[in-house]
Amino acid sequence: MLPDEMEAEKNRKLLVSQADTIEILKNNVRDLQEQLTAAQIRIKQLTLEKADLIQEKFNLYDDISNMLEEDTNAHQ
Repeated sequence: MLPDEMEAEKNRKLLVSQADTIEILKNNVRDLQEQLTAAQIRIKQLTLEKADLIQEKFNLYDDISNMLEEDTNAHQ
């Protein structure tokens, strides 16, 4: 094999290796993007659930407060 052919083969192998690495990285980025999107959706769900629970808590406080007020008024 001539030196130019050796250099060309070396460069070809390097390009193939880089192409493989690029493909792996593209797949990793795609997978990470899917995971990020799923995590963002889950965060939104949990945030909405938290807001609902906080609202329920305030509603219970209001109910208890109203019951105590009614009880106090009934005993006066």
